Amino acid sequence: MSVIDASETASECASCHARYHDDCWTENGGCAVYGCSQVPKTEGLKALEIPPAYWGREDKSCPRCGSTIMALAVRCRHCGAEVVDRPEERLAYERRAERKERAPTLRRSAIIFVVMSVLPLFSLMTLVGGTLYYRRNRDEIRKLSGGTDGLFRISIVTAAGQCGLLALGLVAWWLKGAFP
Repeated sequence: MSVIDASETASECASCHARYHDDCWTENGGCAVYGCSQVPKTEGLKALEIPPAYWGREDKSCPRCGSTIMALAVRCRHCGAEVVDRPEERLAYERRAERKERAPTLRRSAIIFVVMSVLPLFSLMTLVGGTLYYRRNRDEIRKLSGGTDGLFRISIVTAAGQCGLLALGLVAWWLKGAFP
């Protein structure tokens, strides 16, 4: 809300005498004071715009604590659990919560493996350890957003390349020493 200068043209509501900039009056379609008789009529929501209740009910059970909460709630007011908009069993909720809790660790591991794969000293350890870690956690890693799966794959490929370069270097060194 900004002050109306004396040099500006203004409109005044005939009912409640509230003053508006001409642009504001036109954009609002009239007065904007709650309860004023000059407030323009609003359109009601169409049936498809009203969010449907949970299977025709106004409430649902929290998948974590079992308390009754509003159907459209996104967080349980009793235990603080995040609730999805679809029905969810307790076991599915626990799996989703565990995945969400492990996500930062998996992302951090991906970055560590990428850094280690670039360092020739750690490339063999990264190739073996990164591959085993990725295979063990593959399903969870693939469900993460943000390219975590790609980072793991890049670290494995980079470590394999580093190991190949080291092997070529060792072979060249051995051949140089073997044939003077």
